[in-house]
Amino acid sequence: MCMNLANRQISVWGDSILKGVILDDTDGRYRVLENNCVTGFQKITGSIITNHASFGMTTGKAYARMQQSTFRNQPKSDDIVLIEFGGNDCDYNWAEVSSDPLALHLPKTPMEQFSLTLQSIIDLFKGFSIKPVFMALPPLEPVKYFKWISRNLNPKNILGWLGDINRIYRWQEAYSDIVKQTASLNNLKIINVRENFLTCPDYSSKFCTDGIHPNEAGHEIILETLLSYVK
Repeated sequence: MCMNLANRQISVWGDSILKGVILDDTDGRYRVLENNCVTGFQKITGSIITNHASFGMTTGKAYARMQQSTFRNQPKSDDIVLIEFGGNDCDYNWAEVSSDPLALHLPKTPMEQFSLTLQSIIDLFKGFSIKPVFMALPPLEPVKYFKWISRNLNPKNILGWLGDINRIYRWQEAYSDIVKQTASLNNLKIINVRENFLTCPDYSSKFCTDGIHPNEAGHEIILETLLSYVK
């Protein structure tokens, strides 16, 4: 079924999506889905995965951790590195937007810095003769996401600053495009999980109430995409 990944060392670097975090609708809290896409991939392929993904992770924070990790344990050239970032980098401080929609607001990681940091990550692993594999961002569901970020805030002010709800979607997509462009410029592989979400029936139903974390059905899509990639 798949290329032989039994006992292959795979390092996963990403945010809460590859950590397997979902929003539990029963109590409104975040938790790690036991059968998430990464654990499922490990079970099926027999690979040995070290999951460095973390809730709230941005490229800047991750790059610093990568430098420390590779200094402590130098990776081997045949190790596989999977990278997925952008969802937190493109995010804004919505409380500040809500309180002062006429002010200048910047994302956690501006686009130019995001691109430069991705390149630094690539160069870091290339120093160990590793060509990392990138994953495009799963899309977000803009209506759900808007309701989530504007809860307990001023939705009218946030929407006035945005212009329209779908701007959230377009902005996040632009960061996913940067991921794909940077991978292409470096002749790296890209796993286009975004396409598989957008082409599935009722993609909105694949996300938690917050509109950005794939639910259990969403993790099945990511798992299927990963397995299809390694066939």
